[in-house]
Amino acid sequence: MVRYDAKKAALYRDKLIAKVQTDIRECYQCGNCSAGCPAAFTFDYTPNQIMRMLQVGLIDKILDSKALQLCIQCLTCTARCPRNVDIAGIIEDLKTIAAGQDRKVPEYAQTFNKSFLGAIARFGRLPEFYSMAMFYTGTMNPKLAMTDMGLVFPMVSKGKMKFVPHKSREADEVGRIYKKAMDKAHEREKSGVRG
Repeated sequence: MVRYDAKKAALYRDKLIAKVQTDIRECYQCGNCSAGCPAAFTFDYTPNQIMRMLQVGLIDKILDSKALQLCIQCLTCTARCPRNVDIAGIIEDLKTIAAGQDRKVPEYAQTFNKSFLGAIARFGRLPEFYSMAMFYTGTMNPKLAMTDMGLVFPMVSKGKMKFVPHKSREADEVGRIYKKAMDKAHEREKSGVRG
């Protein structure tokens, strides 16, 4: 039995209207978003299920779902919506909320996000080898690292990947922006109602 939480539904609906300029009440569950989503096969909830869960206030289930972290932000769902609901924008905002609440996410997504964004914040660009090393160190799973080792040497030999990362000229500015954005996300979630 699904319990409808009208207060949470209204709270998040108002947040999304303010931030994404879209109203989830417009979704009438046609399923076009899910039918066109190239990554839906990896999700635990399809895009239209996420919209319905938002409508009924099942926020915690959404924030803990694989779908948020595995969404590739291709915008197909938004483009296919006959009601012009910005589904991709909603999912991106929910990702930010989940990060601000330090939600545990599945499939090493949090480890990947931290290594990817941390590398960009530190170097102002993405040094692939450094980012991969940080990711595999964070997973604590040597078998996972071994699956990609066959890609490293051809990329290094062709000059596509450097072992030693180099900072861009604006790396400190990128790091400052990243820190400010993450601090703002954490503060927003501390001051608001959690999940």
